[in-house]
Amino acid sequence: MKKLICAISLVMSFSFAASAQKVQPKIIALITKASWCVVCQANGPRFMKDIMPMIRGNKEVQIIINDLSDKKTTATSRRPLQKAGIDDFAEKNPATGMLYFFNANTKKLLSSVSLAQSNEEIEKAYQKALAKG
Repeated sequence: MKKLICAISLVMSFSFAASAQKVQPKIIALITKASWCVVCQANGPRFMKDIMPMIRGNKEVQIIINDLSDKKTTATSRRPLQKAGIDDFAEKNPATGMLYFFNANTKKLLSSVSLAQSNEEIEKAYQKALAKG
């Protein structure tokens, strides 16, 4: 679990660094997670190893983590959600262990997938978002 938290922190740092470079994202990837989430615990390491490098490698994708572990992490997650304009969606869709892809301009949901799905299904949702975005 500590490895997952460290990896997610690294991803958040990377997404902030990418946004500092003024790259305009085409897609927003929203990952909802929580330390108590069984799906996150079971699939987080696989997701971070197999899927995250693919998403993180695309400069047109902004990654936002919505950490619903507790009140503090939820509050901390709120600001990036607001800045991206998807805070209302996140509030209405509090399911953990999910990956959502949005058009960065319109905020339209392009695709979504559970982290419990196979790598192939997650990649299919990602490719679908890229094609629509």
